[in-house]
Amino acid sequence: MLTYVLDVRDLSDVRFVLAPMNETSLSLFHLNTTHESSAHLNRWRSNAQAQRDRYDHRLVSALVAPSGNAIPDFLTPMPEPGNARPSLDDGLAAIAATDPALIHAQLDDLREGDDPSPALARLLDDPERAGPRIAGALERYHRVVIAPIWPSVNRILESDITFRGRELAIGGPTQLFASLNPNLAWDRDGRLRLDLAYTRSGEYASAGRGLILIPSVFLTRLVSAHSPETATPHAGYPARGSATLMESMREVPPGALRRLIGGAKADVLHALVEPMAVSELARRLEVTPSAASQSLRVLHENGLVDRARSGREVLYRRTPDGDRLVRGHRA
Repeated sequence: MLTYVLDVRDLSDVRFVLAPMNETSLSLFHLNTTHESSAHLNRWRSNAQAQRDRYDHRLVSALVAPSGNAIPDFLTPMPEPGNARPSLDDGLAAIAATDPALIHAQLDDLREGDDPSPALARLLDDPERAGPRIAGALERYHRVVIAPIWPSVNRILESDITFRGRELAIGGPTQLFASLNPNLAWDRDGRLRLDLAYTRSGEYASAGRGLILIPSVFLTRLVSAHSPETATPHAGYPARGSATLMESMREVPPGALRRLIGGAKADVLHALVEPMAVSELARRLEVTPSAASQSLRVLHENGLVDRARSGREVLYRRTPDGDRLVRGHRA
């Protein structure tokens, strides 16, 4: 049990932080592992794995302990005072500038007593350059697997923060903390108790440093990552409405298919799980009807889709060759 002792100054300085870097790093927990209560991330995980050749999969996977339960604290940098919306560039710069000795120590903890993976060993062998290398890999990883869903993620997080702010305004700290997570308890004597899934425990006085609350669609439990002895009291918690993430996410085709026929045509071919008109296909892919038609024309010319009139519409469907190509089977 981790306990923060808060005073009036801390309660008047409760901040909700929304940081793209946090979400990018926390998503690593789910990249290669299925966790309980993370069904809303199944499609995201499938998409991320399908595109693993577009980012340094070995390096980013090495940033998660073999147990799947830990990442280095420096991957989720604490925001500067007064900055509740740090940008991705802010987070990447903080990671790149992390003390090499701290990087080495936290990366070494990831081994969990075993030999490091080749990717982790390379980072451990060169801690001076590890920070910039990790920042560069995470920037690319974010661009491929987080940026496409960021509008939906941002909407969920902002909605959660609005809801929590209303709870605080209506019912004060008692109602706010009661709404956050069942593993978080508030005592009127000023103690905020966090029942965490790991062994960090003890009682720590905030001494006026405030309290940072961090909603996340990639958290399935309550967390407090940084040392309570030195960091501002903080807690990350699953954002309200995270389950809606899957509703706004379409499945992407494998990277091999995209390389073979191009991203636009791969998206169209992959989306044709049922006969579909150009207008509906364009709506689902969020492209113009002319762009969808252009891809369909090329796919039809190469025998990968067929078309037939139904009333006033022309419906497109995959041919057997198109089905085999999507499944990755060779004729």
